Amino acid sequence: MYEIRLCKAKEIGLLKSFLKNSWSKDHIFLRDQDLLDYQHKAHDVYNFVVAHHLETNCFHGILGIVSPDFYTFRKINKNQDIWLAIWKVDKSLTKSNYLGMEMLEYIEAEFTPKSISAIGINEEVALLYKLMGFKTKKMKQWFKPNRNIVDYKLILGDLPFPAHEIENPCYKIVECGVEHENNLEFFLSNNKSKKSFRYLIERYLKHPTYEYKIYAILKSDFDPHALIVGREVVANGAKAFRITELFSEKDTPLNICSSLNEIMANNAYEYIDFLEYGFDEISLINCGFIESTDSHFVPHLFEPFVDVRKEVQIAFKSKHPFSCTKGDSDLDRPNL
Repeated sequence: MYEIRLCKAKEIGLLKSFLKNSWSKDHIFLRDQDLLDYQHKAHDVYNFVVAHHLETNCFHGILGIVSPDFYTFRKINKNQDIWLAIWKVDKSLTKSNYLGMEMLEYIEAEFTPKSISAIGINEEVALLYKLMGFKTKKMKQWFKPNRNIVDYKLILGDLPFPAHEIENPCYKIVECGVEHENNLEFFLSNNKSKKSFRYLIERYLKHPTYEYKIYAILKSDFDPHALIVGREVVANGAKAFRITELFSEKDTPLNICSSLNEIMANNAYEYIDFLEYGFDEISLINCGFIESTDSHFVPHLFEPFVDVRKEVQIAFKSKHPFSCTKGDSDLDRPNL
């Protein structure tokens, strides 16, 4: 009755019909073909596992997938990390209680991933993931305020002063582009990053909607200490910088406090924030980051803007130590 497989490129109409009728008629993928293609279109398929109902020629379920190597090669390869995106089975179309599991099993059998993760899930779905053997955790949102600003428009609550900030030496900040690929590819590989600089180019610098920046924090000449990727967010007549990727030298304490202060001063940012799981918290605190809590926090949602604290849950299975950031999966995706 059902064929579980990837969505063929020629079936884009069936995919959009499912999104419109079973997910949301206002979904961004229905209004922005470029964004849909950028995030999910491979050479001859869209990276959505589908439950294709053969009798009616309709999709009764979909499960979107993304992978770092997809952005680099436009193909999801075996033995890579896979992020789950939209996962929906329309119960009004099927009596089967197993379609969701069958689509997930297809991913595990077809790609034998090093890790599978879902970022930004709700409490109900988190329970389901637990039953399927996933670990569920909450990401931490950190923010470093611009202490030169008196009247904050985005930061909510009373700010504690940091216990201490370790000021880094006179590191130079360079905004990077494609021309720096060789230098930064070496830096990332030498520091055993799971992501390549080509991935950063394809994922961020070529984004069809957002304008990301890549900053290298240099010790001398072009000898990086750290690499920061992120973008500007704006609301309430103020702006901030959201870090989506953070890389640093292995076996060396993260030492970017002064560099972050300089980025804020040069751009009049109210704060810099970083949403993560699995990073060294002591290093972040030493750089002046404060963890968002109920008593002091920065917003998570900007499209539309919501000035309340929101916790982000994740679920994952992994064969190696797991970490993730705001830039992973489709968490940093346009909604408007």
